[in-house]
Amino acid sequence: MCELDEERLMQGTQTVDARPAADATGQTAAEARLQRNLKIVVVALGVLIFAGLATAVGRIIYLASAKPAQPASSSMTLAPAAGLQLPAGAQVKSISLSGDRLAVHYEASGAEGVAVIDLATGQPVASVGITRAAPN
Repeated sequence: MCELDEERLMQGTQTVDARPAADATGQTAAEARLQRNLKIVVVALGVLIFAGLATAVGRIIYLASAKPAQPASSSMTLAPAAGLQLPAGAQVKSISLSGDRLAVHYEASGAEGVAVIDLATGQPVASVGITRAAPN
């Protein structure tokens, strides 16, 4: 009878494992799913990093190989004898340069005007007279 009691005691003290069943690698189904999702996220982020890097390098190459919108002023050749005929007694108020064009704002005996010269050829392109309205 002692043996019977010992067997019952052994059966009563055995603990039941409450953890979910694990596969051959020792992982549960939830752990395996989590690991798979993490692998997918890591691979996707790696692809995004390389795609962003490739985009940045491509943009740099594109911008470096594009022609400039305005030619450099040092490569421009000036006409040897570029001159501008202004009315007698004219005073130059301002000068403005844009590309190969030079605009000269002048005032002569109460009249104002703007003369535009093409610096490549030295020839005047336009001459614009400015008239001011009488103040009210």
